[in-house]
Amino acid sequence: MGSETAVATPTKRNPPSTGTGKSATVTSKSGRDDTANDKPLPACIVVDNGGWTVKYGLVPPHNNGRGSQMSTMYNATARPPHQLTVLTGDEITKRMKNLGQLTWNNSMERGMICDGETQLRVWARTLEVLGVVPTPQIKEGGFLKLQGPSAAKRRGSAASTDDANTSGNASIQKYSSSNCTFLLLEPPHVPSVISEGVDCILFRELGVGRVARVLGPCMAAMKYLSLGKRNTGSGSNSSSFDDASNSKCEWLNDDTSCCCVIDSGYSFTHVVPTHRGGAMTKAIRRLDIGGKVLTNLLKEAVTYRQWNMMDEYHIVNDAKEQLSFVSDKFDSEMKQAHVTRKGLRWFDREYLLPDFVSSSRGSVRLPAPLQRKREMEEMEKTRLELERKDKEAEEGNVSDNDNDGNDQQIEDEAADADVEMEVDDTSADKKKKADSKRQKKEKGKKKTKKRSKKRKHNSEQNDDNDEVDMSDGEDSDEESDEQRLKRLKAMRDEERKRREREERERQALAMSVERFAIPEVLFRPSDIGMNCGGIVEAIVESINACDDIYRAAMYNNVLLVGGNATIPGFKERVESELRKLAPTNYPVRVYLPNDPVSFAWEGAVQFSQQDGFQRQCSIDRVSWEAMKKAGKNQSEIWGDRMNIPGM
Repeated sequence: MGSETAVATPTKRNPPSTGTGKSATVTSKSGRDDTANDKPLPACIVVDNGGWTVKYGLVPPHNNGRGSQMSTMYNATARPPHQLTVLTGDEITKRMKNLGQLTWNNSMERGMICDGETQLRVWARTLEVLGVVPTPQIKEGGFLKLQGPSAAKRRGSAASTDDANTSGNASIQKYSSSNCTFLLLEPPHVPSVISEGVDCILFRELGVGRVARVLGPCMAAMKYLSLGKRNTGSGSNSSSFDDASNSKCEWLNDDTSCCCVIDSGYSFTHVVPTHRGGAMTKAIRRLDIGGKVLTNLLKEAVTYRQWNMMDEYHIVNDAKEQLSFVSDKFDSEMKQAHVTRKGLRWFDREYLLPDFVSSSRGSVRLPAPLQRKREMEEMEKTRLELERKDKEAEEGNVSDNDNDGNDQQIEDEAADADVEMEVDDTSADKKKKADSKRQKKEKGKKKTKKRSKKRKHNSEQNDDNDEVDMSDGEDSDEESDEQRLKRLKAMRDEERKRREREERERQALAMSVERFAIPEVLFRPSDIGMNCGGIVEAIVESINACDDIYRAAMYNNVLLVGGNATIPGFKERVESELRKLAPTNYPVRVYLPNDPVSFAWEGAVQFSQQDGFQRQCSIDRVSWEAMKKAGKNQSEIWGDRMNIPGM
């Protein structure tokens, strides 16, 4: 084929040749043959290194991925105000509530590792959480010196008391980093300088035994293809991860082994066509728009229209995650917003800011005008429903009356006769009633005189007992159960009203067209002055760069992964616009996993359980050091090992 596919055949590979090209093995300083290092290591650390968070987990040996759980932490360090303490990863969320007051230091910019020290701290923290003890290979300390003497002492005591810790917490098994394989998921086209720095961190600072580096979109493609195989029963290796959308997997396996992965994350959006799990390198396209750009745009819009939120990145990011959506009818929604009063549009919402006392995360509520409008609509619906039921009941009564018409006439005639008889009797009764009323009036006058006398007597007694009644007050033990219930009910009502009043007085960000105008940048980068196409145009351009034989299969297998894929309406918008640009004779199908964020990590776990993974796709520290001394560059070291074995 004319396409440059990074695909390896399932046959056995020869080990990479040395600089002289004479032998197929690499020898270390001691002259030991490298084939001794092909023995698989007991555990594998899988790390999906993202710009916003790090997805990591430990795959124990001989479990086929079962029991492996993914955890996440910030891929950054933070320093509290007026302190020298440096918080790393999950320590930030555990110790701090208000993340806006921290001084942040991110390890990645534009999807590339730019701060090696911060990245080293984050990866060291992941090893510590997973129970892996680092063994640095630098004489002067390296990693231990960077982390400080207290951290080194803590790790040394943990290593010395390994048995005691495992007995106290049997769920965490301690490993040494020299006995672990570090599987790193990275984006395409990483510069060789950054790649070499990552190797130095992993081999020398952290002291891992083996390192394997693969593309994250390729791992997502392998997971996607394995879902189709498992559902149709054609796959020999059953995965341990059961996707809840297996009902959708019947059409996944089309026997083409092709998948076009759209990875839209924090720093970028990549379109990576794959065949049999390997990336077609010449067809990869990158769009420099991700979640970070969307959050910054929302921050500027809110600051311009309402409050200054330029220093509250995490609050605005949380508002974006809770409220943003992608609209299929962007132009019509904008026209509707121009003619509808603010607060009455169906998409208007209010984001309640956290006070970091009773709440550390914001919440969403309806604006007061829209809430009243919806209440009126619900009341109108209930009224119409009741009228409909009454009308049906009246119609039923009318039909019953028609059937009993003859009987009713007979009863009416008998009733008229009885009325005539009663008229004669009423005249005599009226006279008797008049006499009785006169007698009652006379008795009533006598009773009023007696009552006035009693009231005077009682008032004199009450004046004498006022002091005694005042002394009793509210502490009287004679309070009845009904009075106590009334008092408690009044207290509850006052508390409820107070909370409602405080809720209304809380500061809130009014979010209207920003909810769908900000994510629209993913499809229209020209709105912010970028001279490039959107995601759908990048997909079409990437597929057209593939060979003709792959294009129909790529349109038929489009996979969405990454944090931006979780935005509501994202999948429907991609599918509808891609259908307009694709050839009419090509079917277009877009698949969205239940958890697009962890999809690539789960595929990497499956990949780590394949036979020959460590031998073919990883390299040990001794071989790496020998290749560096031989003068090999990064492409020569990792070129063959980053290929994905055929599925």
